[in-house]
Amino acid sequence: MSTQRVTLAQADGHLAELIAAVERGDEVIIESAHKTQVKLVTVPSARASRVLGAYRGKLRMAADFDAPLPEEFWLSGRP
Repeated sequence: MSTQRVTLAQADGHLAELIAAVERGDEVIIESAHKTQVKLVTVPSARASRVLGAYRGKLRMAADFDAPLPEEFWLSGRP
């Protein structure tokens, strides 16, 4: 992985090449007036879609899940 530093004027005419470099794993930083302005990064790929029922039979809910909380919980002053 290498780092390329280019000026805004250089990037203007070579954006496609800079994008290809980022996709290969290089770091591209665009500067203007000797200050870093932009760092090109790739967009993370979309996560796999969820499968309905994938955890069926693997999770268990306590029988008292929806039971009222004890008074001590409400009066303790702790989150």
